[in-house]
Amino acid sequence: MVAARAESPITYTIVLVAALIAVAHAAIFVRMADADPLVTAAYRMLIASAVLLPLAAVTARQEIRRLDKREWKLIAGAAVFLALHFATWIASLDFTSIANSVVLVTLTPVWLAVWAVVALRQPPGRRTWLAVALALAGSLVLGWGSARVGLAALVGDGLALVGGILFVGFLLLAESARRTIGLVAFVTLVYSGAAILLWAAVFALGLPLVGLSLETYLAFIGLGLVSQIIGHTGFNWAVRAISPMVLALLFLTEPLLSAALGWVYFGEGFARETAIGGVLILAAIYLGVRASGARVAEQTG
Repeated sequence: MVAARAESPITYTIVLVAALIAVAHAAIFVRMADADPLVTAAYRMLIASAVLLPLAAVTARQEIRRLDKREWKLIAGAAVFLALHFATWIASLDFTSIANSVVLVTLTPVWLAVWAVVALRQPPGRRTWLAVALALAGSLVLGWGSARVGLAALVGDGLALVGGILFVGFLLLAESARRTIGLVAFVTLVYSGAAILLWAAVFALGLPLVGLSLETYLAFIGLGLVSQIIGHTGFNWAVRAISPMVLALLFLTEPLLSAALGWVYFGEGFARETAIGGVLILAAIYLGVRASGARVAEQTG
């Protein structure tokens, strides 16, 4: 059982800002890595697991031994969703732009709203529906721009969308698991489980693992240490106290950071459709946050 401990708003702000910057670099590292997407994802999770396993052995060994069947199921499910999320999203960057890929993969608030309606039977209010409509309109504009570029770009956008849906599954499982499982135990087991699944796929497909460029291996290290250890672990730390919807809304700031980094590192500009779609999605975020705040006020008032 995780002991409840209140952290200051400043602590959450520092951790989440650092996590967002670290996660935003993932698209840059993926572009640097000249390797199959599955290989890139597998190395990412292997490096992160290799760093965390010794720490867990020292600080979380007893907790891991006490995990019950329900907690193991949550960990296993989270590992599957995380592995599939990285496999699809990293693959998307081979076909579409950094801006399009990151915008589409972070449409998690839309899928969380759908989940609330279908699974939880909690129909959203008018502002939430409007937010969902704007987010979908933004994604359609992005898709139209990619379709004009070619079928490959449209495939990349589709992979990014699937990656975002898979990440919703991970977020929901992580939020449930982190109520009773400590951070080190959770991330070590989930990252290790995802690594095992990805490496099994790599070996089954006979993908090349060695003889890659130095830049590629450095990109793998950046993904594992920066984007995974700092970025995703930061969000996994926060999910115990911050709802998946709020975290998903925060993730939607990632496209702006990644697009800016793409311009800095690669000189990759913004297509007109990307700009228009991005504005629509940002408007959806704003309305979604306002709607979420209003609902919380109604429930606590």
